[in-house]
Amino acid sequence: MTQGIRSAATADAPKRATQKPLKKVAFVVSQFPETHETFILREFKGLEAAGLDFVIFSLKPCRDKVVQKDARAFLARTYYPYGSGVGEFSPGESLRSAAAAGLSIPWARRPIECAYVAWAAGRLSAMARKSGIGHVHAHWATAPASAALLMSKALGVPYSFTAHAWDIYAGDGCLAAKARGAQFIATCTRANAEHIRALLPRDDWDKVTVNYHGIPLEAVPLGRGRRSGAMRIAAAGRLVETKGFQYLVAALKDVGFPFQLTIVGDGPLRRALKKAAAAAGISDRTRFAGTVSNEEVFGVLSESDVFVMPSVIGRNGDRDGIPNVLLEAMAAGLPVIASRISGIPEAVIDGRTGILVPERDAGAISAALQGLWGSPEQAARLGQAAAEFVRANFCAQTNANRLFEVFRRHLGCIEE
Repeated sequence: MTQGIRSAATADAPKRATQKPLKKVAFVVSQFPETHETFILREFKGLEAAGLDFVIFSLKPCRDKVVQKDARAFLARTYYPYGSGVGEFSPGESLRSAAAAGLSIPWARRPIECAYVAWAAGRLSAMARKSGIGHVHAHWATAPASAALLMSKALGVPYSFTAHAWDIYAGDGCLAAKARGAQFIATCTRANAEHIRALLPRDDWDKVTVNYHGIPLEAVPLGRGRRSGAMRIAAAGRLVETKGFQYLVAALKDVGFPFQLTIVGDGPLRRALKKAAAAAGISDRTRFAGTVSNEEVFGVLSESDVFVMPSVIGRNGDRDGIPNVLLEAMAAGLPVIASRISGIPEAVIDGRTGILVPERDAGAISAALQGLWGSPEQAARLGQAAAEFVRANFCAQTNANRLFEVFRRHLGCIEE
């Protein structure tokens, strides 16, 4: 049910102000549910709580083995180009909607993917027209934003998108075109915002807004503090080049203290990382936990002494923004070690809320770990400051409320 925003009435106001209800929004994503995209799921929860009326259009079906518990509540409002909810739309109508979109975007790469996105946009446009959608917003500046642009043309409504990380640095080459046409663009780091603004005329810079992804602070358990015995080191993320886990493994080869390493996540580099751990002689002290639920990630953090995020800029320009699991570790009160790239220094302030190291520098990671091992006082101080900083700046609902205000300014919620 569409919900409006109640304006505050003051005692001396001549009359009570009223506001039009917000337009209904269609969120376009690559896949929903998506195990690793907890930041999008949390944003959906926050926007729902703030009063935004929306449905989810997923370009692909979910094939993940692990589905986050909170995602299940949104399945009833999630639609796909085929399957659930599309039986009443004929192929002819779908093709006519795609033709109406005009394919005006300068497709730069992956022609097969582009053809699928064009077809899916037509299919979803037919659904959106039946649902009374007044605005289309995409998560990711790649295929979802392309679909949003095409749907915008088919429906005659504005579109916008949220840009994250790899999608703007190693995406499809069409970022500038999509950014120029968007009503607004949200992104999760100041570094990203500067990158996007560089592609736009100065007069359009104000349509790029920074909105940090928040974390559910009430769900993140505080760590128990440094215990006796081996240092418990945690790392988490997809096992891909940009996470830089091979440098963490190399850093632990010759450290002079006992440790246990847990790496949470899965991906194409799992076998290579296991071989690297064996070559470094640390296999017996390294656990690869695989893909787990967010609650299980919190469990690992609560049992750890330090968290390491050795992110790197990939050969194709891909990179992290601010990894959400890094924020979760900080909120849990863990001292963190992270690479000095992209948006990470916006959360990890070197020497204050954590330790920054150069990317691809195993020696620097090793030195930082040894420093924390030798100074429990420093580890405790950094962990406490990290928790305070994240809890003050990265609350999921607070940041979702701020994003809601961005939508509110653009969706026709106007005082009369």
